[in-house]
Amino acid sequence: MSAAAALVAAVSLPLGVFWANVTPAGATLLVSGYPDRGPGCVFLRVDPRTLRSARSRGSCSRTGRLTPDVRPNPRSQWQRVYVAGRLAFAYNDASDTRPQWAYGGGSLWLYDVATTSGAQLLRFSLGTGRLQRRWRFPVRLFRPVLAANDDGAWLMAATNGGVSGAASAALYHVAPRAARVRIVQRGARAALWMTVSAHALWLETVTRYSTFTLWRYDGTRGRRLWQLHRIVVGDASYSGGALWGTTPGCNGKQQVQAVRLDPATGARRVIGSVPLSDCEEPTAGPYFHGAFWFVVGHSLYRITA
Repeated sequence: MSAAAALVAAVSLPLGVFWANVTPAGATLLVSGYPDRGPGCVFLRVDPRTLRSARSRGSCSRTGRLTPDVRPNPRSQWQRVYVAGRLAFAYNDASDTRPQWAYGGGSLWLYDVATTSGAQLLRFSLGTGRLQRRWRFPVRLFRPVLAANDDGAWLMAATNGGVSGAASAALYHVAPRAARVRIVQRGARAALWMTVSAHALWLETVTRYSTFTLWRYDGTRGRRLWQLHRIVVGDASYSGGALWGTTPGCNGKQQVQAVRLDPATGARRVIGSVPLSDCEEPTAGPYFHGAFWFVVGHSLYRITA
């Protein structure tokens, strides 16, 4: 189906919020973000059929999942992070040292590069909130792209991150019961994005500045689906049996395209597009109720193709 045949609808999101996530929540969509001023999170529940929405505000942990709780200390650079009410670690707060986390295999995986014990990865049970394992990371990995599935956690430096003392990035894998961190890929400069299913991982890497590669890993065995000299999608998610992504916002075309990728071959199909008034980066969301959802700036888009 061509992009022209797509049906596009939009929901205006409140101003004063950096909208960062779109996830299914029962029969509704939960759009969440961080206010320009003050702590906490802002939530918008959207009915996928009527597009009616209701806004609320509260703790970032109210999504129903076990979520790390960062408790700021205005009198110190060292901030404490709690999980299920227990101290996970303290970290030295800076723009490139803040905690990152992902969910997979019944676990919450929590990483930080600048804890009091160095770079660490922790695994917590989603059922009990208890710490199951802690790994000292072998390198200082700043601003990683992080994902997790039934086979464990996956980390690689983002384009605005890096590895202390290294010119290139590696793809790190940590199995739930492994004794140490394992490297499964070397040579790329960074990862643009990762997305997972039960035992599969997809990621797009960039080598130098103009070679973009889509990889699929089944377990820890990876294969290249394609390699191009342009960015196809700047972010993507797996749902509804396919990969759904958006072209980068700063693309010189004054529009963002929604793209479907075949998860087995990487074959690409544009399903629709939306106008872009500024250099805003889209946030890839899910395929939900027969449509692909994503956020650009202060708009939530629904594309049905």
